[in-house]
Amino acid sequence: MYCKENNLLNMKKAFLIHYDGYYDIRLKYVEQNLEERGYQVILLFSDFNHFTKSRKMYANKNLKLIHVPKYKKNISVKRILSYLSFTKQVRKILDEEKPDFIYAIIPPNFLANNLANFKIKHPKIKVMFDVFDLYPEQMPRLSDTPVAKIWGNLRNKSLKKVDYIILECNYYKKVLLQYLDEDKNSVLYLNRSHLEIPYEFEWKNDQIDIAYLGSINHHIDIEKIIELLSAINEKKKILFHIIGDGERRKKLIIQLKKNNIDYRFYGRIFDESKKRNILQKCQYGINIYREDLGIGLTMKSIEYYQIGLPIINSGIYDTRILCDENKSGINFEGKESVDKLVAINKEDWEILLLKSLNIFKEKFSDDSYISGLSKILDKVL
Repeated sequence: MYCKENNLLNMKKAFLIHYDGYYDIRLKYVEQNLEERGYQVILLFSDFNHFTKSRKMYANKNLKLIHVPKYKKNISVKRILSYLSFTKQVRKILDEEKPDFIYAIIPPNFLANNLANFKIKHPKIKVMFDVFDLYPEQMPRLSDTPVAKIWGNLRNKSLKKVDYIILECNYYKKVLLQYLDEDKNSVLYLNRSHLEIPYEFEWKNDQIDIAYLGSINHHIDIEKIIELLSAINEKKKILFHIIGDGERRKKLIIQLKKNNIDYRFYGRIFDESKKRNILQKCQYGINIYREDLGIGLTMKSIEYYQIGLPIINSGIYDTRILCDENKSGINFEGKESVDKLVAINKEDWEILLLKSLNIFKEKFSDDSYISGLSKILDKVL
């Protein structure tokens, strides 16, 4: 027992911090890498679930769960108070523990500002930020207000004060470029696991089947989706497969009926085999969002790449670049892109399938993420 406690005392200590506790998305890989390097890893998460607006528990034994005020509205004073409470409690723990390494997912921007000040006071402690969302830039109603400038600067003026910045996508890097040190940042995409059993898609000469996968919310551009589907439908029969649900489902279906677009609505599907059977009927997957939101990447697009389904993209910065540079999908830009899509034959489409899978392997697979993360940590630690 004494030997075990003594070893813990001598180990370097790392804190992984995130208000929303995205352990399975990012932090489990960081934890694994650090433990392999001999670190004792402690997780600092809040006990509030932003999506369900309820209390949240975790199974992790190395977790310090931080109790924060709850809130009901996404844009509210209570949410700000919850973030401030989390930040204050995290800082108290760090002041007491003084770890060797801190890895924090940002936002909250309050947390970025506080950790940057902590780094100034403790220059030997390594601090890394993982910029996972851009707030307030991705809130159109707030993004041009004086309050938004102050809010954004809490993060922006903190970025050069810490040791390294990871960014979720190239769009974030583009927006934040003036605030980044050139040699102290990297884009590291989100990742998914390799599928042991590949999808087997079917080609149809007389019909195009297009999938929509995910939430039907205010982020998607329903008008542009209808514009695309209507334009294709004039040239070739179309069937639109909808897997998912959300607050704008009624509006989407009304517009599909109004424009005589055949569709199948399946709702949310949690049975992977049932979802696979539907998606394998499709030749493309739609990834069309509002331009004003400033989105670089979506989980929807990563899932399309994972299964090898070519993407029809609009409004997503990084996916646009991937489609253009790798010829792995179609960027919808009006009549010309519709003509191009309708003219694709089976042989050309099969090439799109292969290119989509290659992008997944190179950019979004577990292996590519783990390799990229390890190279970054080699630089920092």
